Amino acid sequence: MEQIKLWEIQANTVKQVNKQPLDFEKRLEDWLINDISILSSDLAIIGRQVVTPYRKIIDILAINSVGEVIIIELKRDKTYREIIAQVLDYATWVKELDYEGLNNIFSDFSKTEIKDIKEFFSVTFNKSAEELKIKLNPKMLIVGSEIDDSTNRIINYLSNEYSVDINAVNFNYFKDSTGKEFFAQAFILPEENIVKESKNKKSKKAKSIIKELFDQSKLKVGDKVYFKPALDKGFLKTDSQIFAEIINTDTTCLKRTIDNEAYSFSNLRKIISQELSLNVKFDWGFGTRSDWVLDNGKTLSDLLNE
Repeated sequence: MEQIKLWEIQANTVKQVNKQPLDFEKRLEDWLINDISILSSDLAIIGRQVVTPYRKIIDILAINSVGEVIIIELKRDKTYREIIAQVLDYATWVKELDYEGLNNIFSDFSKTEIKDIKEFFSVTFNKSAEELKIKLNPKMLIVGSEIDDSTNRIINYLSNEYSVDINAVNFNYFKDSTGKEFFAQAFILPEENIVKESKNKKSKKAKSIIKELFDQSKLKVGDKVYFKPALDKGFLKTDSQIFAEIINTDTTCLKRTIDNEAYSFSNLRKIISQELSLNVKFDWGFGTRSDWVLDNGKTLSDLLNE
């Protein structure tokens, strides 16, 4: 990768600003969270410090304006070979999320009144929410400094030979004689491979497992579903707090007898967990599949695999 040099213009002369050892990496994640346009103006953050079921933590999850999910991982003290292996591992988990799982991640991250990823997409990119077709073959972006030739070759090889959506951005840190700080960024591959829709690969579009089950007539209006973590704690199926009836085939399709609200599976999952103080991990993408059972004891995942 070409070395970046920086000069300061002083009247009719220029003075080179010396490159410094990168001492700001611990601050870089906060800067990215506050202003992701440091990487690209076509990205929006939907999750930070996302815990996977394997007790690994994804630094940042983002989405671009065409609905593709991007895993952003800071190098920190890892070698570049370690970080490449890590983001590939994260991608195997993200690609198995469904819409509810991704929306739960966003809902937990959002510090505003907007808790639905479609509404967030619409507001952020000035597009209709109906235009959002989330694609869960994630793109991967490694952020760090001093990206070496070996890493450059690996990323180019994965991208060009195997069409892996991976890129890296190098930040160089400078400080002048007055203490003024600068940093510059450069992508290994063109920025477009992160912010533009992949053209040469099939993208897996996020489809709700509930939608799939309705489409396959494996879930029907009138079916009753029960919250399995509550059953595991000794609650009975007759307890109206832990079961709901399917009243339609929309996203908000569940209704309990104890109130007049209509709920989505993921939202009611969170509400019951909070009501009963159950230790349920909302950031686990497969929670909706495994935490709801029908009268016959089958989970939604069981139904999907039949």
